[in-house]
Amino acid sequence: MTSRHRAGRITTFAFAIGAGLAIASGAGAAVAAAAPDDSGQSSTSSSSASSARTHKPAAARASAKPKPSSAPVVQLPVKRTTTAVSASPMSSVSSETVSKSVASTKQTRAQRLPTPVEVQQAIVAGLDAARRDLDTLRKNIELLVKHQIEGIRDNLTTLRYDLEAIVGPYRPPVTPDIPSDDTPGLIGNPAAKEGLFLYQGQTNRCVLMSTGMVIGQLLGADKMPTAQQITDEAATTPSTVNPGKNIYDPVADTYVAYADALQLLENHGITATSTQYSKGQGTNAINNVKAALTAGDSVIVTVNANIAWGRAAPGDAVTANHAITVLGIDTINNIVYVNDSAFNNPGIAMKMDVFMSSWAANDYQTITAYVTPAQESTIAA
Repeated sequence: MTSRHRAGRITTFAFAIGAGLAIASGAGAAVAAAAPDDSGQSSTSSSSASSARTHKPAAARASAKPKPSSAPVVQLPVKRTTTAVSASPMSSVSSETVSKSVASTKQTRAQRLPTPVEVQQAIVAGLDAARRDLDTLRKNIELLVKHQIEGIRDNLTTLRYDLEAIVGPYRPPVTPDIPSDDTPGLIGNPAAKEGLFLYQGQTNRCVLMSTGMVIGQLLGADKMPTAQQITDEAATTPSTVNPGKNIYDPVADTYVAYADALQLLENHGITATSTQYSKGQGTNAINNVKAALTAGDSVIVTVNANIAWGRAAPGDAVTANHAITVLGIDTINNIVYVNDSAFNNPGIAMKMDVFMSSWAANDYQTITAYVTPAQESTIAA
């Protein structure tokens, strides 16, 4: 190869290198122009740079510079693209948050819904509450009706007593020959007790006289106080019912309370209890009296004198609360033997039905008494 040929090839090679450098320089300028500036924006797009490299000759490409006027035109889509790209994560986060919120709301609502078992339990509880309310209402209505009926019955009974006092039968006391203690069907020992009698006179001392008679029945005739003695004792003994007062005021002729009568009996060594029964407990009340008489105890009952004696009741007898002593009961002939201090004659006979009616008017008020065991041993000695 000759030197001329070598020089030609070198020149050609140099030219090629120069052309390559020029092309590289132009491409670098294009890349620099396309690269983002300090503000984060690019002055041209990669597609425009590629188009310039394809259609322009090498010399033009080497000397070409980016046109300032073209930058704003190119920036708009780039800016929108950047905004769209940067907004995409936000949209994704927002959508995800909304999805989670909706799912959480649905889950919360699902958790608030009661299960079938809870619904059943709520229904059962409601029905139980309604049943209890109905039971309470029923009981209240039953009590109301019962009280109304009892009130009407009591009013009718009171009316009957009032009518009997005005136009009732005339039942003068009958003093029969009291049978001996060994008579069949006879409860108690009325023949031995009828003589132990005290008369109250024109005073309100039926409770005091009955108390004195019981003392004699249990302790004997020699220990039975007289009417004046039991009166003086009550007039000087403090009352357990009315503090500051004595059991009996002879001037005012006050009524003696049964609790004070129990105190007088206790002062004489006698144990006594007072009992009342309801309207429907007449059978129980009379059976207890029979049991007490069988045991040798003494009995005081409270009767309505107008029912017991009708128009024959003495004016000195307390109408509603008249105390008498029960001596014995003839269960075969249904006769009750009593001592009534309002009549100045002992050993009176009453029919059982009349006795029960007059006794029921005062709630079967009963005092049963017996000698206190310690006192009984002293008497025996």
